[in-house]
Amino acid sequence: MTQPPTIFRKRFVAELGVKLEDRSVIASISSINVDRDGDVLIPQGCDASDFLKSPTIFFNHDYNLPIGKCTAIKRSPQHLEATTIFAKRPKNHRGDWLADTLLSLFQQEVIHGFSVGFAPIEGRKPTTKDKQVFGDKVNHVYSKWKLLEYSVAPLPANQDALALAVSKGLVSAQAVEPYWPELCLPKTKNKVMIVVPAMPKSKRISQITQRHIARMRGQLYLE
Repeated sequence: MTQPPTIFRKRFVAELGVKLEDRSVIASISSINVDRDGDVLIPQGCDASDFLKSPTIFFNHDYNLPIGKCTAIKRSPQHLEATTIFAKRPKNHRGDWLADTLLSLFQQEVIHGFSVGFAPIEGRKPTTKDKQVFGDKVNHVYSKWKLLEYSVAPLPANQDALALAVSKGLVSAQAVEPYWPELCLPKTKNKVMIVVPAMPKSKRISQITQRHIARMRGQLYLE
C-alpha cells in the first residue's frame, strides 16, 4: 500500500497585484529566499501538475474553508507566481462570505500572506556554492518538490476581518459573538443597531479593532 506523501508547509509574505473586476489576486506564493527554518524552495523545481488538476485554494489550510481557485502558475528563477480567483457569493448564501472579506483585506493591503503545502522530491544539505548564493543561514535546499496546495494564511485574520467590518459600521452577529458573548446578540435577519455601553474587556480584541469601535462611538449595525 502506497504511503501518502509527507506534507511540509511554508508561509510567505507575498508581493501582490489585486484586480477587483475579476476578483483576482496575483501573488508570489514562494520565493528562492531562505525562510525562517533555513530552507530554500527552488521555484523552477516546483511540480504543480497534480495540483492544477484540482486547484482549490483554502483559508489557513482548512479544507473545510475553500475560498477560491488558482487559474495560473508561473515559474521564474526567483518566484513562483500564482493567480487566485476568489469565489463569488452564491445567491442563496446567508451571512458572512469569507472570500469577500479576504479579497477586501488584500485590496487594503492588510494581509499579504500565503502558505504552500508541498512534498519534497529532491533535496540536499547546502553545498559551498549554496552558501555563497543563499548565505550561511541556509540549512536545506529543496531542488525539486511537488505543490500539493496553497492557502491564504494571515496570522491575525479573524481580528482583521472584524476590524474591517466594524470600520464600515456593518458586522454580522455571527462575527461579533465569539468576541462579545456577553452582548447576547439577537438572531435576526433584519438590520438593527446595537449600542454598546462600554468596551468589552477581552484580550481577544486587538488594538486596531478597538480603535475602529471607538470611532464608531459604540454603534454597530448588524444584519
